[in-house]
Amino acid sequence: MPNPGAFIKSYRAEAAISGRTVVKFGSSGGVVAATAATDAAIGITDQLDAAAGDMVDVIMSGSAEAALTGTVDAGDPVRGGSGGAVAASSGTGNVAIGYALSAGVSGDIIDVAIARHSVT
Repeated sequence: MPNPGAFIKSYRAEAAISGRTVVKFGSSGGVVAATAATDAAIGITDQLDAAAGDMVDVIMSGSAEAALTGTVDAGDPVRGGSGGAVAASSGTGNVAIGYALSAGVSGDIIDVAIARHSVT
């Protein structure tokens, strides 16, 4: 699907990262999977998997496909979770990478409108 508003930047994967994963900055200037509710996610990787040390493209604006590991309703805020994206819940310091553009369940791939924000 065309994504004319996309800003995509390449980073080195500090650990193995599956495609369509929400990521954050790692400790060495590269990226790692964002799995905690408070992780400051920066974007979603493209569809390709990356081994540790490989370059990975991170979609930082526009929309991106995300692999789900939980149930998400259309319009829900979305964050990184263990093994994929999940619905973000409110809480002090919680961060969402964007909003689900469709509903889905674990194992589905959905489009996410990237709009990083606090979920309080």
